[in-house]
Amino acid sequence: MIFSQLLSKLKSQKTNWTLEAARAWRSLRERRVPFVLLVAILLRSLHRRTPSKQSSVYDEPKNILVIRLDAMGDVVMTTPIFRELKLRYQNATVTAVVQKGNSALLETNPYVDRILYPSPVNKSRLVQQFRREYSVAHLYWKFFRKEQVDIALRPALGPDIYGANLLLRLINAPTSLMYSDTPQRGLARKINTYAFRSMRSLPRPHPQHEVLSNLAVVKHLTGRRCTSQPEVLLTEKDRAFAKRFIGDAERYSTIVGVAFGAQARKRSWPLERWAEVIRLLAEHRAIFVLVICSEAERNDGEFLRSMLSVENRMVSGAALREAAACLEACDLFIGPDSGLAHLAAAVGCMPLVISPHPANGDINHGNSPVRFAPYSDHARVIQPEIATPPCRSGCDAIEPHCILQITPEQVAKSCDEMLSLIEQSVTARWSKN
Repeated sequence: MIFSQLLSKLKSQKTNWTLEAARAWRSLRERRVPFVLLVAILLRSLHRRTPSKQSSVYDEPKNILVIRLDAMGDVVMTTPIFRELKLRYQNATVTAVVQKGNSALLETNPYVDRILYPSPVNKSRLVQQFRREYSVAHLYWKFFRKEQVDIALRPALGPDIYGANLLLRLINAPTSLMYSDTPQRGLARKINTYAFRSMRSLPRPHPQHEVLSNLAVVKHLTGRRCTSQPEVLLTEKDRAFAKRFIGDAERYSTIVGVAFGAQARKRSWPLERWAEVIRLLAEHRAIFVLVICSEAERNDGEFLRSMLSVENRMVSGAALREAAACLEACDLFIGPDSGLAHLAAAVGCMPLVISPHPANGDINHGNSPVRFAPYSDHARVIQPEIATPPCRSGCDAIEPHCILQITPEQVAKSCDEMLSLIEQSVTARWSKN
């Protein structure tokens, strides 16, 4: 009896400690925002640059900064911005700030003069956000504290989890443009109002593709209509890498690139279903399959290959532009909503994406194809008609859930239709010649 009472008391105390720890952590997070803003002011004041006059759309800026610290697909969708900025400001130096792992996407871009990135941050959740902010502050101190940036852009929509807004405030360019952020309250709001007067928040646009939202920032800045497309420029070395994997596969009528990995598990589709799609496609045409995956996905990639009855090869752990070159050599890309799908569209490969977002869901959702489908006239997205309960406006599961409504037969049928369009186009070109 005494032992059970003691155990019950210890459990009660443990619960109280857990609740107190959670309450303290929430309080710390609420106080973090004004603290970070005050640190930004302090760092900025430690080296006072010569103030410059406010820029207007008619001024010719010398230095332009574009901050895009999120995922690979987001960087691909931002590439039209660089072309448009150079068309308007030909003599300006355009700097891109991206994650280190995405820098290769811009290394061959002639419209980007300089690429910078903060130090990579490990995945320790407890201090991850603080480390990100420290990394951004260090980047500012190393490269920007003595440099005058005339225009700074942060075109991303949605929550800022990588410290992009902190960098924008540290630099405090005469023209600083971003989309409306989460409204600040209390001390944070006062600091933003009085210490960061140059920040101009654009109203959130109506739900549209992320590429169009990115270009809208440049249009607001320059007053010019923007029509550029996403692009990733490849070198002969990149294409030689792809040639080693493709080999003599050109004797096949169709080369299909398959990627099964996704950043969020709910966007993944069972490997057995990808294998079934390939089996159904092989009934109508001779195909060669190129499985593209990361080094961490190698085992799953080998398992998928073991289920395929057609000739196939695997590209695992390739650099981004090398993977893009492999996609360029494919007639069709099939995969989940991922950065590789955007990469495929950027190099001219037709992408077919399966999405967990229901067709009747919220079009402004973070998984909505209206905003995040591959930006291509030839892209196709397959979605579940309605959300699987208990999901409603979007798939809220962690593991594959709503996406399981999509069948291999649906995907194979869409692949056949897309490949038929390619064959008709080729036949039309040959008949003209």
